Amino acid sequence: MSSIKSTIAITLVELLVAISILCTITAISLMGFQHYLPKFRLQAAAMQIKADLHRASSYAARNNCQYRVAFDSNKMFVKSGDYEIQKGNASHLADYLPEAQNQSFHVGRINQKGVGIASWTNNPVFKPNGTIGSLATITLKNVKGQELKISTSMAGRIVIK
Repeated sequence: MSSIKSTIAITLVELLVAISILCTITAISLMGFQHYLPKFRLQAAAMQIKADLHRASSYAARNNCQYRVAFDSNKMFVKSGDYEIQKGNASHLADYLPEAQNQSFHVGRINQKGVGIASWTNNPVFKPNGTIGSLATITLKNVKGQELKISTSMAGRIVIK
């Protein structure tokens, strides 16, 4: 009885051809993915601001006082593109001076490349009962000109449009 042994072997050339085909397909798919990155970054920035608005709302409920999210870029403690969660209504700068009153605050920053705050209508003020005293619409814009708006309602709802 003679047995025939069959061996399956891959040559180095066949392996290199397979790897080069795989690399080509990967490169083509990554080029297509780059097209969607600005949109994904814009959505991530909007979700980040929405989360910080919810954080201000929970601070107001937990501490039983008003909190506001300030988007004013002309104040000395907020850089352009940053925003700040402030304790109290702070409708005037004299009401809120963190250096003088030593009050806690949180500075938020959009960490997404190519996304910025284009405009805002108001600085939302969150009340302890869950409502919002000062309605706001924050508009975000990316490098491609796409926009997302984050709106607040009197009932405390925060929506990304």
